[in-house]
Amino acid sequence: MNLIKARRWKEVGALFSTLLPADKSEVYESLDLEQQQAFLPLADAGDVADIIEQIEDQDAALLAQSLTPEVLVEVLSEMAPDEAANLLGDIDLKLRQQVLAQLPEADRIRPLLRYPDDTAGGMMTSDFYVFPQDTTARDMLRSLKSQPTHAEEVPYIYAVDEHGRLTGVIRLADLLRAHPQEPLRSITKAQIVSIGADQDQELAARLLNRYDLLALPVVDDQERILGVITADDAMAVLEQETTEDIYKRAGILSAKVRQTPKSDLLVRGSVWLVWAVRLPFLLITVAGGILAGVVIEIFAGLLETVVVLALFIPIIMDMGGNAGLQSTSIFIRGYVLGHIDPDTFGKHILREMAIGLGMGALLGVIVGVFAAIWQGLPAIGLVVGLSLFCTIIIATFLGFLIPFSLTKMGVDPAAGSGPLITTIKDITGLFIYFGIASLLLEQLL
Repeated sequence: MNLIKARRWKEVGALFSTLLPADKSEVYESLDLEQQQAFLPLADAGDVADIIEQIEDQDAALLAQSLTPEVLVEVLSEMAPDEAANLLGDIDLKLRQQVLAQLPEADRIRPLLRYPDDTAGGMMTSDFYVFPQDTTARDMLRSLKSQPTHAEEVPYIYAVDEHGRLTGVIRLADLLRAHPQEPLRSITKAQIVSIGADQDQELAARLLNRYDLLALPVVDDQERILGVITADDAMAVLEQETTEDIYKRAGILSAKVRQTPKSDLLVRGSVWLVWAVRLPFLLITVAGGILAGVVIEIFAGLLETVVVLALFIPIIMDMGGNAGLQSTSIFIRGYVLGHIDPDTFGKHILREMAIGLGMGALLGVIVGVFAAIWQGLPAIGLVVGLSLFCTIIIATFLGFLIPFSLTKMGVDPAAGSGPLITTIKDITGLFIYFGIASLLLEQLL
């Protein structure tokens, strides 16, 4: 970091090249925009390729479009065909066509651009080994030695017939042990797990995981091999898909699905963007505070008569709020993990209310006794205790009902539950508190 602060970019570049790809992306993302712009022109094409392969797709596209077409061609040449295709699919169409016209490996990348990102075809790479099924082991080994090293090594060899149809697969290790004159057809396994190019990428990941494969061939309608999906790419997709499924189920859609701003945009984005995301929920809280003030004004005469009631307003409001937010957190976590079934929601909310009833009774007794002893007035203890009891029951009920309702409406419950619970709980809590105090006014005087 000292070299960066001193803007000694040549030395930074030399040191940067010694880092692992994940570390390169972390260092790059730690730079501010001005530092990134100063560093990129001095970085090697391989270093830029490593950064692009590690960072988010949207950020990678922005980085790529900041490069000149000539530099971008060099960077893409350092990338595996599937990674290059993914990047090209995210950039401006005019720039993509311009780059493909200059890219030496364009013929290997263009077929990969035909398929959507979320399909098996969109995941596959053209870096794999395939031979006619009559090729001998000796000829295959000679051919393999003469081929350039692939950026993404696939530890299988695929056999095809005269029509290019996939007929078998063998591990490279088994090829080394085969007799030199033995043809590929006699040493391959005919039981092949494959997937169609238009099928979902999540299915590909699950097939790799189920059959413990390191690579999965992608075929067309005629069973001709088009490419291969490697296990590392598929596992990353499976993690992403699983996370998105969990978020969808909980109503908390991921940034890609909902196209909402990412956290870094909220930190570094425009003021208007930040306001658009955060202000609506703050306005709900403001409205709740105003309404709570209206309730207090309604009972201003009661407060003037029994001033001591004002001492316990904070504990009624805070305890109810904490109980409600606890219930919300439990609901969201249970819903995300599948422990709460939406079809049996009534059972879950009744159980939470029973828990709230128990907690409310215990806390109501404790706080009520304390209030009575503190003020030397049993009636104030009864008012505070009963109010806290009722408030906690209502808060736990709302803590489950509000996030469930928001989920059904397609609204993010993590962002919206807190302000709504706070608003409703404050108003109802104050009404309960002052209502009970009004009923027991004679005992309070």
